[in-house]
Amino acid sequence: MEQLIMRWNNSGPLPDMPDFGAFTVRSFDGSDSDIEKWLDIVQYGLTEKRETAAFFEACMLSHKNLEYDKIFMAEYKGDAAATLTVICDHIKKEGYIHMVACKPQYRGRGLGRALCVLSVRTLILAGMETAYLTTDDFRIPAIKSYLRAGFYPDVSTEDFALRWKKIISDEKIFLKRCEKTDGAPL
Repeated sequence: MEQLIMRWNNSGPLPDMPDFGAFTVRSFDGSDSDIEKWLDIVQYGLTEKRETAAFFEACMLSHKNLEYDKIFMAEYKGDAAATLTVICDHIKKEGYIHMVACKPQYRGRGLGRALCVLSVRTLILAGMETAYLTTDDFRIPAIKSYLRAGFYPDVSTEDFALRWKKIISDEKIFLKRCEKTDGAPL
């Protein structure tokens, strides 16, 4: 099944830097050690098993606009906890949020929400006018974090509109979020 799309438009103020609490957040450094930490994280929900460095190369280095300083790594006492990547096309002024993942033991602590706010800050500071991400129907906590950060459902196809309607049970919230799209009927 095709992944759902969420979109963002740069129409609001620069959000404050999020509070990561006990977590530290830093940019990916490109080292073998950081690749291994990244692989440790993404095996939870984004891959079916613990992958090798070849997966990182195929999944990440295939993006010509990838900048290591926009691959964020959240850690708790040195343990890799979560990651999120912002890819910016400076010509199109369009961003792409990629490979958002969190280890199970760190979920439910607001880390995803904070990383999403950080991604919006990054998009704005990089001069992006729009952005998008893809997600799966079952990733409800992630979808909630994306919505809170200002992303909204893409309802450009009938299939997308029906799937989003199932996901977001409060139709008033859904309709309000969808007003930001091209106005396609549900």
